[in-house]
Amino acid sequence: MSQQPFAGRAADLIEHHLGAHAELAEASIWQRAAEDCVLARIKSLRIVGGLPRHKAALHPDERLNRLKSLLQLWANGCTCAVDEDLFADIVNRHLSER
Repeated sequence: MSQQPFAGRAADLIEHHLGAHAELAEASIWQRAAEDCVLARIKSLRIVGGLPRHKAALHPDERLNRLKSLLQLWANGCTCAVDEDLFADIVNRHLSER
């Protein structure tokens, strides 16, 4: 499986979020799209032993900063970069929404 789609999607998300001052509704849409990108990447990775789901939830500002940082790494070609705390936070929140 090619890792380029994640780099391209991450670059697109970074460009659209950092290029303009988004309103709150647009920011939440961006965050949802970014989290969907991260979830898709999680599904494509072979994470030995699984994610540490026992970790504490991230503060919304920290979650957003980590999303931006991780997507920036992916956009720059570092598609193997992993943020376990962010992954666990997103997975836990998405599972609790079901």
